[in-house]
Formats: sequence, structure tokens, C-alpha cells
Amino acid sequence: MDMQIVPVPLFNRDMSVEAYVFRYRKGNDLFSRNQATGVFDGANRSSALEVLNQVGVDALTLGKKIFVPVSYIMLLSSLEEQCKQPPDKVVFLFEDAPRLDEPYISKMEQLRELGFEFAVSNLSNPDKYKPVLNYCSYFFLSQLPERVEHSKEILGQLKKKFRNLTIVAAKVQSMERLANIVGTGYSVYEAQFFKIPASSGAHEVSPLKSNSIRLINLVQDENFDFTEVAKIVQSDPALTISLLKMVNAPRLGMRNKIRTIQHAVAMLGQKEVRKWVTTAVSQSMASDRPSEITKISMIRAKFAENLAPLYEMAHMSQGIFLMGLFSVLDVILEMPMEQALKLVMVSDVIHQALVESGGMYYPVLNMVTDYECANWQQVSRHLILHDITEKDLKEAYLEALNWYSMLVSQDESELLPDEEAPAPEEAKAPEEAKAPEEAETPEEAPAPEEAPAEAVVENSSDATQA
Repeated sequence: MDMQIVPVPLFNRDMSVEAYVFRYRKGNDLFSRNQATGVFDGANRSSALEVLNQVGVDALTLGKKIFVPVSYIMLLSSLEEQCKQPPDKVVFLFEDAPRLDEPYISKMEQLRELGFEFAVSNLSNPDKYKPVLNYCSYFFLSQLPERVEHSKEILGQLKKKFRNLTIVAAKVQSMERLANIVGTGYSVYEAQFFKIPASSGAHEVSPLKSNSIRLINLVQDENFDFTEVAKIVQSDPALTISLLKMVNAPRLGMRNKIRTIQHAVAMLGQKEVRKWVTTAVSQSMASDRPSEITKISMIRAKFAENLAPLYEMAHMSQGIFLMGLFSVLDVILEMPMEQALKLVMVSDVIHQALVESGGMYYPVLNMVTDYECANWQQVSRHLILHDITEKDLKEAYLEALNWYSMLVSQDESELLPDEEAPAPEEAKAPEEAKAPEEAETPEEAPAPEEAPAEAVVENSSDATQA
């Protein structure tokens, strides 16, 4: 039976991602509720660790720590052998009642010496479990009094007794709740509140974001003007660097490095420029927001695109990708979604999904957001309603994670939406246009028509080597 997984972010006070907690579900909640948490997965084997080993911590968290729920039964079953990830990236999270027996304490000590860390959740009587807490680095709390003074008192006592503990506020639901508990003693917050946009009013859109919006709108035209694209790109340093990195990437097989925006856009062609814009521009627009916003935007887009065939909408995958990409546009622009969408040219069906929670694309968006929030019961309903298998859903999500991981760790030119490389004639100059005195092999000289007169082209130092 396939397991569904999602890494939920943990933020520090600066709204930077500190780590992720691994939320997962094995089986269909509507038919096997007792397996919903997956914590006891058949006693001593952790299915969560199996998935983590398959995907890798880098794909899930981009190198951040990951909290993996385990049971005390698993503790005595060679967790160090089950976990193939770097110990300093894995924190074992005990969500069931701690065991105080000597074998368990001894095993925790051994794993600590190997570099693993431990966390516990919602202990009602911390003093009773001091032998366990002495080996823990994190303490998750999800229920505290509403009164700030009382919360400060409880957290102050906890930190005084256990100075080694980092206190995590679990499942913070709103910015208002965050404002109330900041300063009470928490260091880390498990939350979805960073995605809650402004509900009224408006913020002035910065000049660079205005450029990005203009660029997105421009490439929606079937026959957009390369010159206009170049003008917008070269007014934004981040977009300029991104485009030049893409065109000069090994994937395109260029023997000559392009040094002007006009030449870069011309070499790519309309199809590739349009695909580059959908990813690079979104990253640029979210550059002044928490990095998790960009990650969510990209993963939603790719996950939604991967789901399109499962919803019998494969022919609409590019529109569905764009819907996912714009699903946090309200957060990026700090204004209500309806107002944000007025700034970009999107189809009616995307508008319906993002503003009205309806239309043809909305079931895909609904699945994506429920999965992202680990709302497993609703995910199960989607699976049944649309006749989707657990295996296909898992593969669609993991592929989106891997795509994003590669996107941020390699040249972005290798991970555009449908990952199609340009045709050879778009990537290289035709061999009959070579200059014999400058190259020994036919493909090493650019064709005159692909290098405008104003373009500055720098030949690579090894251009004359066979």
C-alpha cells in the first residue's frame, strides 16, 4: 500500500525555514483509519524512513533538517540501519507516550552519539519524563492557554528545567495567533499562516514586480515581440542573469557564449522563452517574500501539471501548471487574489479556480492544497471521487519535489515545465554556416542569421579543439 508524504515547514522568528516535519499517511483514511498515522507501520519498520531513503532529504527539504515520526517500538529496531540519510539531518519525533525503561533510554543515548536528534510532542507532565527529555533537542507544544502571561510562565519553567530544549509551537493557524505567542518562549513555529493573504486593501506593486507582470502578460500573446521581451528583461538584473545562465547552460550545447539579451531571446525562440518566463519570473516576483513562498508556488505548479492526466486533462497541463504557479500570487503581491489576477492575463478557467473555487481546474487545485496541508481524509475523498490510485498520486508529488530540488540546485535551464530540449537547429548554428578559418568542426561557428549585428558573442577558449 503506497504512502503519501508531505514536508511541512517549521519557521523561526525571522520567517525563515528552520526545518520540516514529515507528515505522512499510509492507506486510505476512509477505509483504514487505524493506519492513518503510519506511526506503527507493522511494528518495528518505519515506512516513513523507507520513503525518506527513496526520495532523499535534499529533495524533501533542500538540506534542512527533517523531523520523522517514529514509535518507541521502532527505537529498539535498529533505526540507525533503517535511516540511510545523514544523521545530522534527521530528528526522530516521538508522538506517542515516552517509555522510561532502561533499554529505551540506552538506545536513545547510542543514537545521539551517532549524530541523530530526538523530539517529543505534547507531554502533559515533563518532570516525569526527565530521563527522556535529557536526550531530546526539541519539544512540540500544540495546546497552550490563550493568555500570554500564563503561556510565558509555562514555557519559562520548561526552559529553565530543560535548557537543552528548543520549544516548537505546533500547528499555528493564523498570523494573529503568531503575534500572541511570539516572545512567550517559542523558538520555532509549525504553521501555514504564511500563506494567508491580505483580505482587503491594496499594496503598491514595486517596479520590478511590475516588470515581471508585464513580461508574463506579454508572452501570453501567441506572437509576442522578442524586442519587447528583451527590453523588460534587461531592466531587471535578476531576470537578466537568469536568462543568460539558461541560454549558456550545457543543455543547449552552445559553443559560443551569448552576451546580449536580444541575442539570447532570439536563440531561444518563442516556445522556450514562454516556458522560461513561467518559472524564472515567478521566482523573481517572490524574491522579497519568505523563500517558502517560491517553493510552494513551484511545487504546486509542477504537482498540478503532473496530476492533469489523472484528471483526464493532459491536453490542458500547461494551463494547470500556470494555475498552480499563480495560486500564491495574492501572497506575493500582498493583495486579494481577485485584485492580483487583474494585473495578469489569465484564462477564465484559472480565474474561476483561484477566485471562485470552481470551474474545470479547481478539483486539481483542491487536491494539491489538501495534500500540501496533510489533510489526508480529504485527499482520500479526492482519490475515490476521481478514481486515482495511491501510487499515481505519490509519484506525481515526488516527481514535483525532485523537479524543484533540481531547479534550485542546477541550472534552471534543465527543468522547465515540460522539460523538452529545444530542437538542434535552435541550440546550435547549422554546420554549413561555419567560418572555416575559425573552427575545425562544422558545428562550432554560429550561423550569421542567429547572431544579430548588435550582439556581442564571445568564442569559448576551446572552440578550436576537436
